[in-house]
Amino acid sequence: MSESFPSRYCNREQARREFGADADRYASYYLMGDPIADDLAAWLHRGGERAKTQLEGALEHGLSSVPNPPPELRGFFERAESIPSWVDFAELRQGALAYQRFGILGMIVLSAWSLINGYHSSAAVKPLAFTGQLRHNAQRRLAETARFVSEASQVDGLRRGRPGYEISLRVALIHAHVRSACARSPGWRTEDWGVPINQADMLGTLLEFSLLMLDGAQRLGFHVDPSERKAILAMWRYAGHLSGVDPWLLKHLGSEVETRRIAELIRLVQPGPDEDSLALTRQLLNVPKQNARGAGPGVLGVAVSRFHNGLARALNGPEIADNLGIPNDLWKYSEYPVRAVLTPLERLRRVIPGASALVAHTNNTIIRRDLERILRGAQAEFDVA
Repeated sequence: MSESFPSRYCNREQARREFGADADRYASYYLMGDPIADDLAAWLHRGGERAKTQLEGALEHGLSSVPNPPPELRGFFERAESIPSWVDFAELRQGALAYQRFGILGMIVLSAWSLINGYHSSAAVKPLAFTGQLRHNAQRRLAETARFVSEASQVDGLRRGRPGYEISLRVALIHAHVRSACARSPGWRTEDWGVPINQADMLGTLLEFSLLMLDGAQRLGFHVDPSERKAILAMWRYAGHLSGVDPWLLKHLGSEVETRRIAELIRLVQPGPDEDSLALTRQLLNVPKQNARGAGPGVLGVAVSRFHNGLARALNGPEIADNLGIPNDLWKYSEYPVRAVLTPLERLRRVIPGASALVAHTNNTIIRRDLERILRGAQAEFDVA
């Protein structure tokens, strides 16, 4: 039976004891991509500019705007335009407003915990390593990830016609192009790593944006009530639907209990880091200092970088931090003064009428302006060609 899974599936017997049939079912997704997006990407490659024009028309105006759409285009947009029964757009709006309150600190958690935690899996980082997406202009690539997170968490940002919706679909196609490029490489080892950007790792990314963000924000002193936590999970569950994650995997974001259960399974079965993990981590640890340049005096860049890297050690824990070469210094205690300041402010926010909306609006505005500064006014590139 072991031969039916890639070798990256670690601690199999323990996973089977603790999680039953779900352990092997989850591991089976290492060998599954996104056939609907893969078919569309292949059609785009064959169809050239005419196919791309049809795609852009469907992205902007919906499938109905494209006369006689080919089956590849129709299948992709029928999936996107079919809203699952569990989607409640009022709940998604609540999740977006709660997520916006995290502001710059949330983006630091995204980088210092969510992304770095993902780098600890040597198999999961292989598509990044093969395509060089972070070795070349890591600052811009990470800003584009932050742009996706920001657009997905706008109020109604995942509605058709909004940037978060469009970027989610483009992400599915980018993943398909990367899968194709990696699979063509003679160095890709499916028997060890699984399919490039497979369904299991796609779910892992959703958990980085949702559960880890929630836990990191709470560590820093943010208060998120149970209904808001559920709404944030629902928001990323719908983003996952748009970007092609399998329904069985997405159902685990239906409650926080289930989300934590699948997160623990994922943690248990992941392989450790390798040299690619270390190289990507080094690139990421340099980005906060680069981002701070131009936003204030030089000492600010140093402080932001030290704070970010200190949080990376504190949030990921000493084992992962040591494995990835994250600095071990006094900045690892920086979460404590942040929490000491933020906790009383959060108490005030909860009792002052209108304060929550004001904090969300202010922090959201700051994030968007900062991303524009980092991207130098240019649109983030989500080109699917």
